[in-house]
Amino acid sequence: MDGAYRPARFSPQEILFAPSSACNLNCAHCAVRKDRRRLAPAAAVRFLKSAKKAGLERVGFTGGEPFLDAPFLFAVAAAAARNDLFFDRITTNASWFKTRAGLRRSLEKLRAAEYDGTFGVSVDAFHEGDLSKVAFFLQTAAGIWDRPDIAQIMSIRGSRDRATAARVRQLTRLLGAKIVTRYGRRYIKAEFLLLPLGLIDIVPVGKASGLIDPWGKKWFHEDYCQGPGQVLYVLPDGSVKPCCGYATDSERLTIGNIYTDTAEAILRKAARNPYIRAVFERGLGRIRGRLSARGVRFPGKTDNHCYFCHHILTDVEPATLNRALRDLKP
Repeated sequence: MDGAYRPARFSPQEILFAPSSACNLNCAHCAVRKDRRRLAPAAAVRFLKSAKKAGLERVGFTGGEPFLDAPFLFAVAAAAARNDLFFDRITTNASWFKTRAGLRRSLEKLRAAEYDGTFGVSVDAFHEGDLSKVAFFLQTAAGIWDRPDIAQIMSIRGSRDRATAARVRQLTRLLGAKIVTRYGRRYIKAEFLLLPLGLIDIVPVGKASGLIDPWGKKWFHEDYCQGPGQVLYVLPDGSVKPCCGYATDSERLTIGNIYTDTAEAILRKAARNPYIRAVFERGLGRIRGRLSARGVRFPGKTDNHCYFCHHILTDVEPATLNRALRDLKP
């Protein structure tokens, strides 16, 4: 492999908390299973202390809609700041609030908890929240943090793209803004807003399984899951997985629980997990090759890493996958 990219081991730098699966929307693409479990703030705060010792540096929040568990956000953000951890983002649909005064109170409490990260605001054909609320959220957050770049607009692509583009344009009009391109990247620009436009590929699992055909004519480009995979993703029941959650139904991806394990213990479990080691050290492409050599035939090719990971964890016979993983050992 001289001169080639050398994959890193699983070495997460971020904790991504999903305090619950509760949400004010019911999006047609969402793969999050709805239930009543909620992550206890005290357990998350306790886990942060061990995470700092284990070398993790950042904290982020997702859901469900994380602002429906606002006390969790306030408590954990304050604890992260006390432990000198950085913040990534809070992913939100930005239309969860009932009153404008209630929104302002929540954001001011979050600011007082020393949260200084950003917001990933979902705007696309699937998130059908009130865009006038989204616009007010963005303007209010920018004022409270005194930051024009307080948020990124995040859109699901791969299905309903025209409707998504229309909603982004509608939000732009509500903000009295325009879409500009700078250094090859698109932004919504207003008098005191500069919001990057980001795209996320749809993953056809769960409710999204019928929205697109995941099998095409091109295999994914191997990246050893060094992007979205390098996190400790904490689910509402406290279980931890090494990815952003698309394949969370598989116990092969569970590496511990914050109610019973420290961050150091979870990282040790990940280092012993044969599937996680194979993905991060050998790559999904190598796993695919070994499965093919053992007679596994795929319906086609897919350029989506998360979908392929989900497929082999749910549709390939476990014994066959285990043998393929053993083949990968040096």
